Amino acid sequence: MTPSSHERHRASAIRCAVVAAILLVFGTDPAAAQTKTDIIELRNGDRITCEIRKLERGKLTVKTDGIGTIAIEWDDVERVTSKASYDVELMTGARVFGSLERGDADTVVVSTSSGPERLTLATIVRISPVGGTIWGRMDGSVDAGFSFTQANVQTQWSFNADVSYRSRRWLSSLSADSLLTELEDSEGQLRNTLSLQTKRFLGARWSALGFAQFQQNEELSLDLRAVIGGGAERVLAQSNRTVLAAVAGVAMTNERYADIESEMIAEAVAGMTWQWFTFDGRSTTLDNSVLSFFSMNRARVRLEVNSSFKSDIVGDLYWSINVFESYNNDPPVDQKSSDFGVSATVGWSF
Repeated sequence: MTPSSHERHRASAIRCAVVAAILLVFGTDPAAAQTKTDIIELRNGDRITCEIRKLERGKLTVKTDGIGTIAIEWDDVERVTSKASYDVELMTGARVFGSLERGDADTVVVSTSSGPERLTLATIVRISPVGGTIWGRMDGSVDAGFSFTQANVQTQWSFNADVSYRSRRWLSSLSADSLLTELEDSEGQLRNTLSLQTKRFLGARWSALGFAQFQQNEELSLDLRAVIGGGAERVLAQSNRTVLAAVAGVAMTNERYADIESEMIAEAVAGMTWQWFTFDGRSTTLDNSVLSFFSMNRARVRLEVNSSFKSDIVGDLYWSINVFESYNNDPPVDQKSSDFGVSATVGWSF
C-alpha cells in the first residue's frame, strides 16, 4: 500500500469515526425515537399528542410528529397526561417525582412511589423529564453586538454566552461576557468575565452553592480578579412569572492591578437575584442580579450589578439589552472606582 493510499484510508477512517461520534451524541436520544403518547388538553378544547420536553418560565415545550417542537403558554393548559417520569416543582419549592395521570380540569395526578398526589396546574412552576440525554438537560444562549460612532470614531464589540445543565439534584451554569471598546488613536479597552456556579438542591427552596469568577477590566486597570467561594441560596418567591432569591456566603479573592502586586482578600458575599418573565407566543425576560463583597481585611465594599432584557424575534432568535456596573469604594491610588456599560445584542437560544 502506497503512503498516499494509506493516508486516504486513514482520512476515511477519521471521517467515519467523526460521523459515528456525532450520531452517538445527537442521534441516540431515546425520546426522539419513541412513540409520542403524551396528551396535552387545552382550554379551547384542542388536544395535542406529543412528547413533553419541559415546563419552565410559564412555557410548556413539547415535540410533535407533525409540526415539530412547539411552545404552549402554561395558563392555556387544562390537563396533561404522560406515562414517562418527571421532576415536578411547585411554587413552594416542594418537588414530586412520577408519571402524570389525567386529573380534573386544571389539575394533574402525579403517580409517585408513595402513591398518587393531586396537584393544581397553577401551582406548578417546573416540569423536567427524569433521565434523558445530556443535551436534553442543557439550556443556553449566545449573543453578540456591534456599534460604531463616527464623531469620535468609537467601535464597540460585545459577546455574551451562557449554558446551564440541570439534573435531579444539581444545577450547574457557565457564563462568559466580553466587551471591547476601541477609539481612534488610543488603545482599546477590554472587559472580560467568566463565571461558573454549581448548586446542590437541599430542600424546599434551599440550595448549597459553589462559585468561581474570573475578571479582567482594562478600564479599571484590573489585570485579573479571581474569586472562589461558596454559600447558600434561598428562593424567597417563585411563580410562572417571577423568581426572587437571596444568596450569602464567603469567598477568597486574588486581585492583581497593573503595576501593583497581587493581593489576597477574604470577603463575605451577599446578594439578590430577581427574574421576571412572560410568554404569550413570544418570550420576554428581565434578569437582574446584585452581588456585594465585603472585605474582612479592611473597610472595602465591592458591588457587581448585572441586568438584561431579552425578547424573542422569531423562533430561537432574540434581541437583548445588557447593563453592567462594577463598583469598588477603595480602588488603588489614581484608579477609577466604577465601570458602567450598556450593550445591545442579537442572539440565539437553545
